[in-house]
Amino acid sequence: MPCAEEERCYCFTSHNSGAGIGMALKIRLLSLLLLFGLTGYGYGHEIHLTNGKIIVSDQVQKSDTHVTYEQFGGLITVPLSRVEKVVYTSRSALRSQVQAGAKREIVVDEGHDLVAQFEQKLQPASLIEKANLAVVSIYTKAGQGSGFFISSDGLIVTNKHVIRGSKKTKESVEASIRQAEKKIEEARRALKIEKENLDDYADNLKAYRASIKAKYRKNGSSIDTSQRDAAKRSLQAKERYLEAWRADYQKRYRLFKKKQNELNKGADSFREQNREMRRQSRYTIKLADGTEKSVILYRISDRFDLALLKLNGHHTPYLKPADLSNVTLGQPVYAIGAPLSLNNSVTSGVISNFRDEFIQTNAEIYPGNSGGPLITETGEVLGVNTMKLITEKFEGLGFAISIIEVKNEFEDFFDR
Repeated sequence: MPCAEEERCYCFTSHNSGAGIGMALKIRLLSLLLLFGLTGYGYGHEIHLTNGKIIVSDQVQKSDTHVTYEQFGGLITVPLSRVEKVVYTSRSALRSQVQAGAKREIVVDEGHDLVAQFEQKLQPASLIEKANLAVVSIYTKAGQGSGFFISSDGLIVTNKHVIRGSKKTKESVEASIRQAEKKIEEARRALKIEKENLDDYADNLKAYRASIKAKYRKNGSSIDTSQRDAAKRSLQAKERYLEAWRADYQKRYRLFKKKQNELNKGADSFREQNREMRRQSRYTIKLADGTEKSVILYRISDRFDLALLKLNGHHTPYLKPADLSNVTLGQPVYAIGAPLSLNNSVTSGVISNFRDEFIQTNAEIYPGNSGGPLITETGEVLGVNTMKLITEKFEGLGFAISIIEVKNEFEDFFDR
């Protein structure tokens, strides 16, 4: 393939990967990189693979063993044995292409194309199963939740409380901790007073014992044995009482210390977990096929219980937003998530009502469903499953944050 006037072609074949390119070619490449001010990176676009496919990227780096390029926000490595050549495009040529509105089809390397992998491996038989391919399970310091891709370059929507913990839960636990600490303090004071009384009783008994010994030793042979025996029995009874009291006190004190330590340990662990959650910026997700990937925290909403995560370097399946203007009450919907760690579980129901920024549904939403999608029969996303209200009379009412609010919050990130 001949090079255009504004291009430079560099062919890499497997048999010379160790030796690299010739000295003259190295000089030409280095000059080009220095010209662009991007030493180590070509300002080019095309990586021609041996299978005939062309990968398009604006950042390419070649070593003696592989070619690395940027795509979907991550760096991807291809063995040099799979690369036929790399075509670097100059600034002026690139500028001309942009001005002319030229578009190139993005070719994704097989190892990073989750869309193709899932389609081949899981073979979805319905629109609901196809939508399920875009749903992920999210593992955090607090536990597990759900999320789903909203773009082909790996952006994931989930609930803020999935990655940061529920504010209501935190407040409830802190209130319980304060109540328990209050009871522990009351028990500590009661035990302190009891210990003082116990010590006073022991001191009084010691004085009583000494007075009896002194009294009957002084009287000698004239002692009334019946009175002496009665005094001994009284002393022994008081000593047994003191011994039983002390044993009971020590038992209750050990139990108190155990409960106090458990509370302190639990409170410290809970608060440290919250601190770690606030510091955490990288999470593990499980994809539809069961494989695990590392994602980064991308954005947190200040207004809603929403957050964005990012899986870099992969072409991902994603859910398209539904047009809520065409959605009616009673319309069938499906909630997807990971209740009780059962990943990619689907429950069904209908739309019960629209309440402010929420969609009310009777589709069952369990712990672990938070952050997952509420979708239509055609697999379009209506909202983000967020909470379930439980009352004495009802099993529970499910609520999802409307996709309209999600789009308003993260509009620039949705694939259209």
